[in-house]
Amino acid sequence: MDFTFNCKRKRCPYKNYNFAPFPTGEICQGVFNGLSVEVTDAQQGRSLYDNGCYGKGSKSRGGPASGEQDETLLLGLEESCFLAFYLGKLEIKSLSGDTMDWETFLNAAKELNERFLDNLACYLYLKAKNWVIKSGIKFGGDFLIYKESPRLYHASFLVIVQTSDDGDYYQPKNLKGVQRVAETSDKDVLILRVSQPKEITTPEDIQEITVTETIVRRFNYSSFVQSKQH
Repeated sequence: MDFTFNCKRKRCPYKNYNFAPFPTGEICQGVFNGLSVEVTDAQQGRSLYDNGCYGKGSKSRGGPASGEQDETLLLGLEESCFLAFYLGKLEIKSLSGDTMDWETFLNAAKELNERFLDNLACYLYLKAKNWVIKSGIKFGGDFLIYKESPRLYHASFLVIVQTSDDGDYYQPKNLKGVQRVAETSDKDVLILRVSQPKEITTPEDIQEITVTETIVRRFNYSSFVQSKQH
């Protein structure tokens, strides 16, 4: 059976608009506030969201669109790291005003999330496949991934990052609950299994991490038969 992933288009005014996958122009400035990286410059925040859909508005569901002057753009740990140390489009500063290098940011991120490197490896893996990646915490996962832009499409997959330390957590009973949550909004579940063979000390070392994927979808016999009759 041929596999096609869910790709449901939204009803929106952006039908003929082409979204750039990466930010252009000047290097943006962000401050690590202890939970995320905050871009306070409105123009820079809009540029990051309009070119790749990075971050979310501090007072909006999606991009910074509340219209309030004090709204900022909040970047997640993985996308901040991607923009700063892989694209070179973001400079991250601490609350004291010091520029954070790779090692400093990595240590801070790992203090917040001990699985940060696993999540980052999966983030880069998905980026290499041209997905737009947002947080999946609302649906009990690690990421949601979209074709082109959340403005144009609903999420196609709820992504679960699984490490060797997880053991047998994702047994059928547990996986069934995650799958049902995803199915309520027409998403499939994508499990990314991560294997770390060595200590990661530089951004380039991420390529040593192995990521394998498994797509979980409930087989619908009626739909399958109908598709073969056309």
